[in-house]
Amino acid sequence: MAVNAHLAAFKNRGIIAFDKILSIEAKDRIPALAATSEGRYEVLIALTASLKSAFNNINLRVGLNEDQMIDLADAIIDQSGEDNLALEDVLLFLQKLLTGEAGKIYDRMDIPTFFELFEKYRQDRHESMLRIREEQQVQYKSFGNPERWSETHDQEEENSMHEAMKQYLQQQSKVAE
Repeated sequence: MAVNAHLAAFKNRGIIAFDKILSIEAKDRIPALAATSEGRYEVLIALTASLKSAFNNINLRVGLNEDQMIDLADAIIDQSGEDNLALEDVLLFLQKLLTGEAGKIYDRMDIPTFFELFEKYRQDRHESMLRIREEQQVQYKSFGNPERWSETHDQEEENSMHEAMKQYLQQQSKVAE
C-alpha cells in the first residue's frame, strides 16, 4: 500500500505523468543508486521483490523462476543507464502490466517478452520527454531574448519606440494610397 501511495504522486487521474517522473533527481535514479556494489545489491533486491510481487498477481502457465527474476532485475539495472530509469519507472510499468495496459500477456512470461513490453513503456516515456522539451523551448522563445529588452527599460524608451512604429505605419499607408 505504501508503494501504491508513493506511485500515486506520479499519476494524474490514473495516467502516468511522465513530467513528474522525469523530474526525479539523477541521484535518485537507478544508475546512480546502483553505482556502488552495495547500492547495486539493494536495487537488485528491490527490483527482484517488485518483480516477484507483480508476477505472483498474474496468472501465468509458464512464469519466471526466482533465478530468472534476479537475472531480469540485473538486466534492468544494466539497461537503466540508456534512458536514466528510476525505480518508479519500473514500478509504474509493473502496475500497467498487472492491469493489462502494457500489452497482452497470454500464458507465459520470459525475459525477452518482459523487455518487449517494457520497451513500449520506455518509448512512451521518451516521446513524452521530447514533447516536454519542445514545450519548454516554445515557452523560452515566447519570452524572447532577455538581453534585447530588460525590465529596467524606462518610459522614454518605450514612448520613442511607439512613436517610431506609428511613423512607420503612417508612411506605409501613404505609400499604399
